[in-house]
Amino acid sequence: MPSAKSNPHWVSLRKRIAKAPTGPGIYKWLDENGTTLYVGKAKNLRNRLKSYIPTASDVKDGLTKLEKALGPWKRSLIEAFAELEYTVTGNELEALVLETNLIKQLRPKYNVLMKDDKNYVYVEVTVKDAWPRVDVVRKMERRDAKYFGPFLSAYEVRRILDLLHDVLCYRACKTALDALNAGKPVPEHPCLDSQIGECCVCKGALTQGEYRPRMESVMEFFKGHRQPVISAAQERMRQAVAEKKFERAAKLRDALQYIANMEERQIVSDTSREDADVLGIARASNRSCVVALRVRDGRVIAEDHHFLAGSPATDAELLGEFLPQYVEAQAELPPLILIGEAPEDMDLLQQWVCAHTGRNVELRVPERGRKNKLLQLAEDNALEKLKAQETKWEVAARNVESALEELQRLLNLPAPPKRIECYDISHLGGTETVGSMVVGIDGKPRNDLYRNFTIKTLHEGDIDDYKALQEVLKRRLRHLTSSRKAEEQYWESKGIAFGKALKKEQKMIEEIHNAHPEEMSSVDINYTQYTVARLGEEIVAFGRLVSHPGKLLELKSIWVADAWRSQKLGQTIARLILKGIKRGKAYVTIVPSLEGYYASLGFRYVNNPPKVLLEEMALEKNKFPETPDGIAMVYDTVQNKDDVSLTAQPDLLVIDGGKGQLSAVLEIEKSLGISIPTVGLAKREEEIFASSSGEPIEFPKESQGRFLLMRLRDEAHRFANAHRQKRLEKRVFA
Repeated sequence: MPSAKSNPHWVSLRKRIAKAPTGPGIYKWLDENGTTLYVGKAKNLRNRLKSYIPTASDVKDGLTKLEKALGPWKRSLIEAFAELEYTVTGNELEALVLETNLIKQLRPKYNVLMKDDKNYVYVEVTVKDAWPRVDVVRKMERRDAKYFGPFLSAYEVRRILDLLHDVLCYRACKTALDALNAGKPVPEHPCLDSQIGECCVCKGALTQGEYRPRMESVMEFFKGHRQPVISAAQERMRQAVAEKKFERAAKLRDALQYIANMEERQIVSDTSREDADVLGIARASNRSCVVALRVRDGRVIAEDHHFLAGSPATDAELLGEFLPQYVEAQAELPPLILIGEAPEDMDLLQQWVCAHTGRNVELRVPERGRKNKLLQLAEDNALEKLKAQETKWEVAARNVESALEELQRLLNLPAPPKRIECYDISHLGGTETVGSMVVGIDGKPRNDLYRNFTIKTLHEGDIDDYKALQEVLKRRLRHLTSSRKAEEQYWESKGIAFGKALKKEQKMIEEIHNAHPEEMSSVDINYTQYTVARLGEEIVAFGRLVSHPGKLLELKSIWVADAWRSQKLGQTIARLILKGIKRGKAYVTIVPSLEGYYASLGFRYVNNPPKVLLEEMALEKNKFPETPDGIAMVYDTVQNKDDVSLTAQPDLLVIDGGKGQLSAVLEIEKSLGISIPTVGLAKREEEIFASSSGEPIEFPKESQGRFLLMRLRDEAHRFANAHRQKRLEKRVFA
């Protein structure tokens, strides 16, 4: 087990905690980026916060006391946090309510969270209406309705409602119910559903006195009281047989069989007719699972489970954080919730649950008898589900490990590829051309490292996947070669130094400008604007940043001596200048042939340049009419700041395409002086090419390595299409 590491922020935090209030409230631990890592509540904020920060003696003793006192989850938290925020509340109950709301909103990494954040399915009955309506919904939004659930499967819920209609004949169309609830007559023309026997109101077949009891039966069924529905189905089936309506009888028979199958699942039963929810917990390998057995009318009628992110030290601590979230997710709670251990704030939780539900709900830890056995059953189920899930995780991990080892062997890599990047291009008939980069770390997708690229070197209507791929790879791979420190070290080895121009170099700069009138304007030359590269006392390259009215910045006059051209010295000068811009944008006006050159620096094409640049380009055109029309490009510091994903070194590049796409990418790598293992994955036969001229690599038929690359390719395709669609929607809206 790894030892706890010292955190440089402990000293300052220890001082702040010494001045924290001693009353109740909530606290938040944050990392260096301001991301909330953990939200907690406390009766005494100062005492609670002190328990997180090791004392000076703990640090001096190598944190051995700390390691014994804390579990790995909490040790990981105290190693990661850098900042603290807290809010004082009037009492502990307020602190609990605030903590629950913040956890739902922020979903901190180190809190216990319901892992699946999707909405459950509920049955909604508008009980306040004179003619209630039944719907299947995903949110409990109406205060005048009664809800049953949550259920995990919408299909199962709708099937149950269909069976209840076969038995009770309660269904009615929305048009008729809305009219009756508004005090209006039913429309003269019956709805289509009534013509096939699915609406019992349009034809006036039911009165309100007949309709309401049927709706009550539906609600009682979802409460677990199913015998009345069974009796009604049996009676209607006998009646249908007597009337020789055998198709109707068969549907009722099927409904009875389905309900009977539901009844057979209720293996735990007694005569107490008590309603309760039983929460069983299992924890293993830093993972947790909670199983909820729903006991209605003395019988277990349902079970659901929740895999949790996070692993607190005890079941009591886990329950203290899980219970408020569980309570808020339920449409209707029974009067009793059975749990295995009492949380630290049991009385406070009891108050909050009652206040939240508006009625008495008891939290109880059973010690003996049937309730204890129910709890044991829930815990056994939780343990089994956790084992089954861990087995799935282990199988998936083995498959990934096998896939990476296979890729290492067949692609002749020095080690299993830890970071794999996959690229794809997407466009719509030459419009909204975009590229995508998806990343797999240890074979698993890492969404936070995905990046997309809007293609800048293709104009609308152009279709050139090769050129688009080259732009994407050039913009991505330049981050591996454009390290300012690495560039300066390279040029230093050649005797070149960089710096601001000196006053004595003003005349030399003017002479260079005058010698190249078609490349650079000689107007308003000021040495203070220039960054230069020197070989001894000689200037071998320079560039300048000009400020126009309105704080508009323009990169101009990039010049390199003939002896140093084609060695990327000009790009180094440009990058040094651009690095000095802390915020905002910088423009450049160029001939079209240089568009790719500046795109590799992070510039993009501008459709409507600022007026001052248009005037400048017009002036240059008048002076040199034989030159091509100029274009403007812009560099945005926000879009070009250092990116943790783009500066990381990949172990393998995967290109969506065959030999042609692969050849285009290898050409870019060669031009940048980079050598990274790269393969192309052709769609038609799912063939994998490692070179632009050779035959495809032979992979086994059921190759885990090929499947891994195909999954990444499909993810890159999905990600590119999503980005293109988003841009298209914005364009259509505009």
